[in-house]
Amino acid sequence: MNNLVKKKYSTMKNKLILLIFGFSSLFLVQNIFAQQEPEITAKDLGHHEFKHAINACPGGIAFGIFSVNYEHLFNSYHGLMGRVDYEAIPKSYTDADIESNGVAVIVNYRYHFSGELKSIFLGSYLRFRTYTGSGRLESTEFDFTIPELTLGLNLGKRWVWDSGFNITFALGYGFSEDWREANPTSNLIKANVDQFTEQYDFFDPFLGEFSLGYAF
Repeated sequence: MNNLVKKKYSTMKNKLILLIFGFSSLFLVQNIFAQQEPEITAKDLGHHEFKHAINACPGGIAFGIFSVNYEHLFNSYHGLMGRVDYEAIPKSYTDADIESNGVAVIVNYRYHFSGELKSIFLGSYLRFRTYTGSGRLESTEFDFTIPELTLGLNLGKRWVWDSGFNITFALGYGFSEDWREANPTSNLIKANVDQFTEQYDFFDPFLGEFSLGYAF
């Protein structure tokens, strides 16, 4: 095993250790709060018990990002959100005239502190995303794929009105790894794919949400 592989393995190992520590801390804090205070649910507060929410991100359309998500609330406090993103990427990041798009699937566990959807939440997320594209350099046509996996933690809040209209805002950050491949490959092609990745998605472990939708 060469030094480069050893270094990459060590980096991934350290990230996984930190991530596991973060998840453990999250559930430890959750259990401490649960033991110290009685559970107060939406029903106890006299609120409508919304258990489902379907949301979309209208602001992302201006950037070519189409995002839809659905959350189901279990046992008042525990939510599971699934989200699908599609990214139509402009051809303005390299000299290779790259045409590309991205698709992502996200699963996000959320702990709702108020015992209802209308709440501040803390969670963990897993995102699988892949970019596919093609380009041309020095009369050579090529295509590429960039599969990527991200694990992280996020914090957010959902506002819900009696009509079911809701707004959700959340920010998250984690650890990300990708496995990019180009065909055919060369140092110049690799450099352009790297440039595309760095300029378009320079903050890749980040996960954000500002969405509008309907709760029921």
